[in-house]
Amino acid sequence: MPTSRDRDTPPTRDAERVQLAMAAGAIVGTWFWDVAGDALSVDEALAQAFGLDPALPRENLRLEQVVATVHPEDQAALGDAIEAVLARGGRYVHQYRARGADGTYRWLEAVGRVELDADGHPLRFPGVLIDIDERRRLESERDQARSLLDSFIEAVPGVVYAKDRQGRLLIGNRGTTELLGRPPEAYIGRTDAELLADPEQAAAVMSADARVMDSGRAEQLEEAVSFPDGRSAYWLSTKAPLRDESGAVVGLVGTSVDITARRTAERRHREIEERYRLAAQATNDAIWDWRMVDGHVIWNDALRTLFGHDADQTSAQWWIEHIHPDDRARIDREIHAVVDGGGNAWSGEYRFRRADGSYAAVFDRGAVLRDDRGAPVRMIGAMLDLTARKQAEAALAEREERLRLATDAGDLGFWDVDLVHDQLIWPPRTKAMFGISPDVPVSLRDFYDGLHPDDLDATSAAFAAAADPARRALYDVEYRTVGKEDGIVRWVAAKGRGLFEDGRCVRVVGVAIDVTARKASEARLQELNERLEARVAEEIAGRAQVEDALRQAQKMEAVGQLTGGIAHDFNNMLATVIGPLDALARRLGDGDPRNKRYVDLALNGATRAAQLTQRLLAFSRQQPLQPVALDPNRLVAGMSSLLTHSLGSSVQLETVLAAGIWWINADENQLENVILNLAVNARDAMPDGGRLTVETANCDLDHRYAAEHAGVQAGQYVMIAVTDTGAGMPPEVMAKAFDPFFTTKEVGRGTGLGLSQVYGFVKQSAGHVKIYSEVGQGTTVKVYLPRLLRRPQPQADAPARASTALPLGDAQELVLVVEDEPAVREFSVQVLQDLGYRVLEADGAEAALRLLEAHPDIALLFTDVIMPGLNGRQLADRARETRPDLKVLFTTGYSRNAVVHNGVLDPGVHLIGKPFTAEDLAQRVRAVIDGLAPLR
Repeated sequence: MPTSRDRDTPPTRDAERVQLAMAAGAIVGTWFWDVAGDALSVDEALAQAFGLDPALPRENLRLEQVVATVHPEDQAALGDAIEAVLARGGRYVHQYRARGADGTYRWLEAVGRVELDADGHPLRFPGVLIDIDERRRLESERDQARSLLDSFIEAVPGVVYAKDRQGRLLIGNRGTTELLGRPPEAYIGRTDAELLADPEQAAAVMSADARVMDSGRAEQLEEAVSFPDGRSAYWLSTKAPLRDESGAVVGLVGTSVDITARRTAERRHREIEERYRLAAQATNDAIWDWRMVDGHVIWNDALRTLFGHDADQTSAQWWIEHIHPDDRARIDREIHAVVDGGGNAWSGEYRFRRADGSYAAVFDRGAVLRDDRGAPVRMIGAMLDLTARKQAEAALAEREERLRLATDAGDLGFWDVDLVHDQLIWPPRTKAMFGISPDVPVSLRDFYDGLHPDDLDATSAAFAAAADPARRALYDVEYRTVGKEDGIVRWVAAKGRGLFEDGRCVRVVGVAIDVTARKASEARLQELNERLEARVAEEIAGRAQVEDALRQAQKMEAVGQLTGGIAHDFNNMLATVIGPLDALARRLGDGDPRNKRYVDLALNGATRAAQLTQRLLAFSRQQPLQPVALDPNRLVAGMSSLLTHSLGSSVQLETVLAAGIWWINADENQLENVILNLAVNARDAMPDGGRLTVETANCDLDHRYAAEHAGVQAGQYVMIAVTDTGAGMPPEVMAKAFDPFFTTKEVGRGTGLGLSQVYGFVKQSAGHVKIYSEVGQGTTVKVYLPRLLRRPQPQADAPARASTALPLGDAQELVLVVEDEPAVREFSVQVLQDLGYRVLEADGAEAALRLLEAHPDIALLFTDVIMPGLNGRQLADRARETRPDLKVLFTTGYSRNAVVHNGVLDPGVHLIGKPFTAEDLAQRVRAVIDGLAPLR
């Protein structure tokens, strides 16, 4: 039971009521419920609001007496709410309807708080009542209005939406949802920039919205929109400013209707009109357009050129009046029969009066255009002048009659196809070839129906070629006919030519002869030939393989020569890029990291291009080689760690090294590159992992093998084979595998020069390379290199040269630079001067010889090999006639020249290849002047 301290005195309860009334605003009344003492007291205002009996006391009421005045539908919910707040304590808010003194119900909101003791039992429950009947009525009207507005927006066809001043969508109807392809929660609050796929379209839409909101005036405009899912459309939009109660523009409301179909139709209509206009200008026919709305007829220039009438527009009556009087009524009747009868096309022949009063025979045809209701609106046609053809027909008719008489008497059958009138003329002799009686009329349908099904396409194609104005081919074809009446199959040989007028074929005329007996003889002869061919097929097949191999070798040689020349030009150009970039990088140092990074990027790209030219030179067998005696097993074993690192963990490496392997004479670095290239290709063919085997063996390639493989010499070879368990190659890929730039890898994963480089090195080393592959089973590439017959004696390794960065020159040392490429010469001179050398320069051999004679103190001749006139080697030889001790350093971007023979650098020659860097040049010049061994 609560103590006396827990019970508030009436003055205290009054104070609470006042405080609650001030906090709640307009109040109906207050209550205080001593829950522990079960005593409920209310003020007079609340008693009146609940319509309590005036005789009842205002204190010590029971809760049931007050609840009894609540609307029956709300009593249960009120009871549940009171029980819930008594159980949990704290704030209490509940709305219900109560009966007033006048007997009517109105909405009240009870606001109070339940206080609990330390054990969680309710002690006190004070509160106030607020009259919310007017608010509820306004909320109901608002909800009804909003529901009505939503229903109206949903019912409006097309797209309806509203946006705020920032362009964010506030509402959208079903059309908006369907257009955007997203539910409202996915687009409400988002702008067109977030919803449309094309940023330019989104910017245009938002700009139009801003213009409407800024101007305060509604606009109607067409908009193009594209969405992220690929849809696009044209919309006719009406946009108006959205205002608040004060009239200020707070946003935008709009509606849009899809007009994509209309825009498409308009575009197609314009395209058709343009094609019609161009066609009318290009043709020799008189094109006319009869506009039935005003009766005008629009003509192209042919009305003037063909008939002499100086006009481009006439009336329909003028047209009718220029038709020959004998033809006028008939043509007028036929045209109106088509126009008024619902037809779509008309054609006819008549005589049309020229400007000079004479008449031209014309063939006219037109097409009727109708509106959606089927009413005719236009008729467009073309008038062909037949005067020349009619005259030719009259002259031809006489000649044809003579020809028919002649062919009827012989074995030839005459035929004439009139393409203008779609007629076929056959004399009795020709009809007999198709099993048709002489007195039976024929048509083009009879001709095509009489063809054997297997010969129909070829015969039709030959006829089309003969009737094509662009080709005008001879109609020369043999076909089988199936007799229409007797069913006999006959062979017919037909020849003919087209007759053309004004750039079109009007007739195809020719002759036919029955060749059934000849075809039977040819069939017997063919059978004999097939038997003979079968006997020699095996020999021919073997010979074809050899010829294919020879053609492949010739092709690779031709491509090699081409790529070698290209590589030479590229090396010259790259020399003017790599050298200056290298010098610029050294000058910049680390002072400007950004500029140094740009230079390094450019230098890296140019260096990669130089590597590409080296691969081209390798394919073209034009790279200088340094062959040495090699033990193949030792070379392969020494590459194991490199191969393992390059292949990755998913590929298992296995080496099978033959005992007693022969030695070979080859360039060690280039051979290692070959094996590495083959291994990397094999790795790429095994994306899911696999096994790669590198095998060595001694092999004898006999004369039979050499005869079957063009360019292979019989003899003893060492074989190095690389085998993978990858996807394998189909025959068409193997046929192109060694072609430069051919690759099956995706873009960016290969240059297509790996196998080309392998091919070039092997051929330059007098060897042979062969691919064996089967789809799904893997690939083996076998490299054969000639055996070195005399095994070399062991030699001590040459001492390594000491290397320092950019060795400098002596001011007393004079270098003569000879280079016909100005940019390369300028770079070389500048680098040598920066190194401390005195430098002279010449653009060719003649100028260089003069400088050599004038300056006997020249210590080094640095010359390009390939130059106009005397080449670099010839210049050095001439110079050494008077200066035998003159030191010479050659440079070149091409290996097939005067200092490289059979792919091997001449003994004692110093060579630096283009392109070269400042560091390369500094070391080579210093080495030559100091008398060191040649650097390559």
